[in-house]
Parts: sequence; structure tokens; C-alpha cells
Amino acid sequence: MSASGFAPFEAIAVVGLGLIGGSFARDVRRLGLARRIIGYDNNSDYRKEISSLNLVDYLAATPDEKLAEAELVLLAVPVKSFTEVLAQIRPHLSASAIITDAGSVKSPLLKIMSAPEYAKMRFVGGHPIAGSEHFGPSAAQEKLFSGKRFILTPSQNTDPDVIRRVRELWESLGANVSEMDAEFHDKMFASVSHLPHLLAFASIQAIANSETPDALGHSGAGLKDFSRIASSSPEMWSDIFLENSENLLPRISTFKDVLSALEDAIKKKDQDKLIKLLAQAKTERDRWMS
Repeated sequence: MSASGFAPFEAIAVVGLGLIGGSFARDVRRLGLARRIIGYDNNSDYRKEISSLNLVDYLAATPDEKLAEAELVLLAVPVKSFTEVLAQIRPHLSASAIITDAGSVKSPLLKIMSAPEYAKMRFVGGHPIAGSEHFGPSAAQEKLFSGKRFILTPSQNTDPDVIRRVRELWESLGANVSEMDAEFHDKMFASVSHLPHLLAFASIQAIANSETPDALGHSGAGLKDFSRIASSSPEMWSDIFLENSENLLPRISTFKDVLSALEDAIKKKDQDKLIKLLAQAKTERDRWMS
């Protein structure tokens, strides 16, 4: 048994060893949650970092016969890569292995896993609500998930033993685990995660495209705090925006409506309306985030 009372896996495989996958591997090793960690990453530069950081016991570019040893496989790859990665792991996977993921969009993978060729796989989706604007193996850190929320997105057909085992694993990593419907998850995170990231990128680009792009060099704490996430991986976030476009586009439309109302109040120098709009936003933020 590990220090937390969790019965360790003999072997866990991690496909994709960037910030999330690397942090997961680091803490699995630190806490003794698996006796061996098998790693895969198709980025040659990342593999050099992974080896130097000793994140895994075995490392290869793509899934191979070593994967058959894994009792659990974590997919920590961009959401658009799921179909390709599943095709790569399927020939080597143990029939009893548990498959889970750490993606920010849940419905696409759940739909893929409902296909006949994957029907017998023991799968449950997951999303750690943790991260950083930094990315790659060198960004991996201990205790990234400690005290953070983790959302499981099982379907009606998910094996309860799979849910239990994955829940216990993430709880052993220090996460607070809850369950949520995949479609509801994607709709909610379009609002509270995907839209804010989009706006952070957009705000920086809007300044860069202005008559005073060098103003960024004079920004204070407010802009730095708000725009920090615009330093996140463009490749990863473009995947998320496109994979969850059905839910994100209505949120963008709503934001445009709010922005238009603010613009109209400013144009008309209508301070009462402007104060009302700003007060509504302040009230909602204070209500949920204070």
C-alpha cells in the first residue's frame, strides 16, 4: 500500500508528458501510486527533457508492446489527437486496462469511445482543474493537483469499478473529485474556462494591434493578472476552442452583447447605465468568488 492507503498499480502509462502528464507522473512516483511508469511522447525535444527529469521508467515516442504492462493509461494529449492516439494504443492494450484522460473537453472523447471498436475498453473521462500558463515537461511540478478539483465524466455504461479506481487515484494525488455529465461539463467550461482564455489572448492582441503596442511594456498588475493565461500553449488552446466550438460560440456571442452594451453606455456618456452594468458584474463575481 502507498502512504495514502491507496493500493498501487503495478504499472501506469502516461501518453503525453507535458505540464499535466508530467506533473501526474511526478506525483505518482513521489507518492508510490505505481511501481513503474511507462511514458510516451512524440516530441523529440520533450523526450530529452523527460529523460533528464527522470519522470518515467520507460520512454518511447509512440505506444508499443510495453504498454501491455499498464493497468491504467492516462491520455494527456491535445483533444484533437484522441482518435490517432487511441488507434496507436489499441493493439498493445491489456484487456483489463483502465483508460482515462485529462482533457478540457469531454464529449468528443466520449463519442469516440462509444464506437464499436472501443466498446470493450474500460474507460472514464476526467479533467483536472489545475494548470499553468507554462507548458512542456520542464513545467511539470509536484503537488499540482493537491487541493484542486478533478471532474470525472462517466456515462451510464461506465463500469463502477473503473470510476472507483480512477477516483481513488486522483484523491491520492490530493484532488477533490466530483462527477459530471460530459455535455454539461463542456457547456459549463466554455463559460468559465474557454471563454476567459479566448479573451485573454484577444486582449493582448488588441493592444498589440493598437497605435501603442509598446504599452504592453508599461502594464501593471491588473493586466498581467488578467492576461497571464495568454502565455499558455496556442496549439493546445486552439484545439480546445475548435473541439468545443458548439458551446464556445454562444458564449462569444453573449460577450459581444455585453461589450456592445458597455460601448453604448460609454458613447452616450450614460454613467448610470455604465455603473449598473459594472455593478452587476461585480455582484456576480463577489457572489461566487469571494
